[in-house]
Amino acid sequence: MTSPTLPDSPPPRLPALRGRAFKALALTPEMPLSDWFAGLDAALKRSPTLFDGRAIILDVAALKPEPDALRALLADLRQRRIRILGLEGAEAGDDGMPPLLANGRPTQTLDLPVIPTEPETTSLTIEGSVRSGQSIVHRTGDVTVMGSVSSGAEILAGGSIHIYGALRGRAIAGAARNPRARICCRKFEPELLGIDRLVRTAEDMGTHLRGRPAQIWLDGGAIRMASLD
Repeated sequence: MTSPTLPDSPPPRLPALRGRAFKALALTPEMPLSDWFAGLDAALKRSPTLFDGRAIILDVAALKPEPDALRALLADLRQRRIRILGLEGAEAGDDGMPPLLANGRPTQTLDLPVIPTEPETTSLTIEGSVRSGQSIVHRTGDVTVMGSVSSGAEILAGGSIHIYGALRGRAIAGAARNPRARICCRKFEPELLGIDRLVRTAEDMGTHLRGRPAQIWLDGGAIRMASLD
């Protein structure tokens, strides 16, 4: 009896291979490497997420490093959270090395973001008193008044305020979003006090410190007041 003939199995289906083009950044180390890494660290300090989520190619054609030196270079980059997708201009790599790439085409240079320079912190000293109607604004540091601050006068400082006489007007410290700023005076009779974004008016201060040396500060999101005696 003749066995039935089974149909031939279909040939295996080959996977579809499609070309894709992606943008990548190319890092090109230069000698001396210590200076190059110093510049790289400065760029990362200005923009810590500069390389996050980006494809990075390491172009070592100018260096022509030995395998051990290349591995050390890649390790130094990994310490900076820079992972290399591929190598350009290198000899055949060992296992565990990024793949070798060729025929890359340059595109535009990446401009690093410019970080605005912080304003210089300074102190302002007022020789004498601040008269009624005067307004002293100094947003970059402390203000020291050698005399008094009259009723109807105002002091606004980015840092702390020190008044060697009476405080009878308005004093706002920490205007540069500085919650550690303080207000100190020799005679406590203010119309209004403020630190950072918190304000207290004369009606909210009570009378227990009136006429006495006092200091004012923030604690737990509230304005605190105490005698300097």
